Amino acid sequence: MKIDAKTKIYGLVGHPLEHTASPAMHNAAFRALGLNAVYLAFDIDPMVFEDAIKGLKALRVGGFNVTIPYKERIIPLLTHLDSSAAKVGAVNTVKLDGSSLKGYNTDVIGFLTPLLELDLKLNEITALILGAGGAAKACVRALLDAGCREIIILNRSLERVFNLLKQHNNTKLKAGPLNEESLKEALSRARLVVNTTPVGMYPNVDESIIPKVLLRSDLIVYDLVYRPVETKLIREAKEVGATTISGYKMLLEQAAESFRIWTGLEPPKDAMLKALKLELGVEDVG
Repeated sequence: MKIDAKTKIYGLVGHPLEHTASPAMHNAAFRALGLNAVYLAFDIDPMVFEDAIKGLKALRVGGFNVTIPYKERIIPLLTHLDSSAAKVGAVNTVKLDGSSLKGYNTDVIGFLTPLLELDLKLNEITALILGAGGAAKACVRALLDAGCREIIILNRSLERVFNLLKQHNNTKLKAGPLNEESLKEALSRARLVVNTTPVGMYPNVDESIIPKVLLRSDLIVYDLVYRPVETKLIREAKEVGATTISGYKMLLEQAAESFRIWTGLEPPKDAMLKALKLELGVEDVG
């Protein structure tokens, strides 16, 4: 990769970012298409977040992804919100267009694509979302758009859940506290379960947000955590015969859509997946 004065800079802003796989995917995509561009990880301290975004704008970067904990905090700093981000209330992709910062949400399509591959009749099932942050907002939006029959959202902070309900004002949405009693009741009604929390993420790989005793073979368990590829939740769901979706699939799909937004080109997904496998240290991730 040649780095010179014409190299276009893209990146990821978040905190912490020690284990992100996004640079590996995007840099592989740039190489595959012969683009003079580089993707970097910007681990930004919360105390200087707004100043850092101004700095990226001053440097005229091509664009950047946004991850925890800034998917909502970034919104007041933007000059334009795409309809996808406006509906979700969270941004994970920003494109620099002249002096404007345009915000998008590619998590919606990134989340939904692996589900659609299962040929599910979402209008006939209840989905359970664990967590109420930016990623959960994207999942809720995706499921509503796809016609999901009912969506239950459980979170430790009830204030965040109620804010999410207020945002959508949809009778399909139900909410409650994330505790053992409400989890057990919600799981008895759900077919699809989505973990949007960081529980089980490296280095806390021995943690799972759902006790194995509550898992069933007829469940579809979708864990947005991708490092490790096989979280404790995914591993135990497999052990009881449930269908599983690992977080790397959403990571790949949302990254591909971000690439389209920034470059206007079709992303080389095979090259991106190969780089992702290498970065995650696995021979095969399905």
